[in-house]
Amino acid sequence: MKKTAFAIALATLAAGANAAVISYDVPLSLQTTEINQNLGLSQFDSSLGTLNSVSIELFGQAISSASILNSAAQAQNFGFTSTLFLTFSGSSIGDIISLELFNTGTIPGSNALGQISIAAGQTYDLGTTDVSDSVILNVDAANFAAFIGSGALDLRCESLVSNTQVGGGGNITVTQETVAGCGAKVTYTYDDTPPTNNVPEPGSLALLGLGLIGLGALRRKKA
Repeated sequence: MKKTAFAIALATLAAGANAAVISYDVPLSLQTTEINQNLGLSQFDSSLGTLNSVSIELFGQAISSASILNSAAQAQNFGFTSTLFLTFSGSSIGDIISLELFNTGTIPGSNALGQISIAAGQTYDLGTTDVSDSVILNVDAANFAAFIGSGALDLRCESLVSNTQVGGGGNITVTQETVAGCGAKVTYTYDDTPPTNNVPEPGSLALLGLGLIGLGALRRKKA
């Protein structure tokens, strides 16, 4: 009985510390490559409570169209791969998202070297591809300082398109148009602890009073 009364009083005094989550995001915006975008995620306001964890989701998208022209007087075997890399940097984080745009080795009828046959004077249309990917990073507690404040995180995203061509005898022309974009979302988990000078709510005062009354009754009984 005595232990129960103590537990009621202590639980009442400790009440008010709650786990909370808040997120901020920067939507993805497509631009003609190459791109260099500032994502500007909001920092954590320390007046909300004590920061426990930080996770960041980085995501990217690319839309690309391509065609291959054989200007030679005879058919040519030609291989083509195109990959777009999105490099994220800043605020104690760094990562790369790789988006494969085209790969003739995946086209039915290509040979063992990933080459397709293009007739003389013909254009091979690779069509349009729309690819996206994302990655989630958990920030180490040692790097929390960069995420606390009233400003924005210094986070940037840059693109780099890498093309590889094989064969064609120098008589192949590749035409490619690409747009890409980056986005990000930061999620803060924290303890929502009210200031110690807060006036207790009526309900809390009532519970505390009951606990103290219980303690007083136990003391009188013992006496």
